[in-house]
Amino acid sequence: MEDINRRIDTLDYLRGFALLGIILVNVIGIRFISVEPANIGIEGLYASFLSIFVESKFFAIFSTLFGIGFYIFMERAKLKAQNKYVLYLRRLLVLFVFGILHALLQPGEALTIYAVVGLLLLIFIHLKKEINLLIGMGLLIAVIGLDAKVLFVIPYFILGLTIAQYGLIYKLNTNLKKWKIAWMISLILTIVSLVLLIVFFAHPNYVIAEHAGIYEEYVQKRILFDHVITMTSPFIASFYILTIILLVQNEFGRKVLAPLKYYGRMALTNYICQTLFILGFVKLIFNGNITMLNSLFMCLVIYGIQIIFSMLWLKHFKYGPLEYIWRTATYLKVMPLKR
Repeated sequence: MEDINRRIDTLDYLRGFALLGIILVNVIGIRFISVEPANIGIEGLYASFLSIFVESKFFAIFSTLFGIGFYIFMERAKLKAQNKYVLYLRRLLVLFVFGILHALLQPGEALTIYAVVGLLLLIFIHLKKEINLLIGMGLLIAVIGLDAKVLFVIPYFILGLTIAQYGLIYKLNTNLKKWKIAWMISLILTIVSLVLLIVFFAHPNYVIAEHAGIYEEYVQKRILFDHVITMTSPFIASFYILTIILLVQNEFGRKVLAPLKYYGRMALTNYICQTLFILGFVKLIFNGNITMLNSLFMCLVIYGIQIIFSMLWLKHFKYGPLEYIWRTATYLKVMPLKR
């Protein structure tokens, strides 16, 4: 019981890392913003980088962490006076409201999906970890085979829950040799994935394809490449996760990556505020239209602002602003905010 009450810092590092990638792809989907198609040169290289190294990978990490967070919440809720199922349903309802408001600016955002699909976890929490592992892996393979990206959240939620059920979240700072072996395996799978992505590579959009003289065959080639992206994303995402876990095993790694920990502890606040910052920058600086490189520079500035704010805020307060609202509304009780 002592383990479940202890905050697991490594998970905060991973949340912060996931946020870094999510904003890079979310820029394109925000309402009221027009992103010009990437052209040849650096623009095309950056768009290709997003496809190969970012797209689907950071969403996979964030979704897996949600499943882990669900397990932790339910275990901690056992110690509360209120019914743990009522607490969780209230927690999802508040998340859904946040998502509805956020969707006004960013259609297709993740919070509403997380809140709805999160209901399914109430079924899987009662199943044995071995069964959840089989179901999670089976669903992941099926979703990859069908290339049904909209359903990816389900197996990742289940696998996140399963990871927590196996107790791995309490062993993130131990068994260094085993984590290194897992990292080596993930590295090999990532290299294979990158080879496949290079072999089936397709230009990021029709503008570049036209310059390359393959406009007519572009659509079919892009569909195949997108499927390879989906197929390889779990392996690359696993490599990212295991790399962060290894890096924070020692004091030097923890210090260097410390900004990610603070960034991740305020994941909800930073996720929604990313959209507000993007809208503000685009409207005030770029007059509503941006290029792919504009979006990159803008994201880098937002990283700096949000990480500094998160570090300063958490020096004085226990929770981020939206995290505090979420927590208070979940428990229907005013919580102490100041440290």
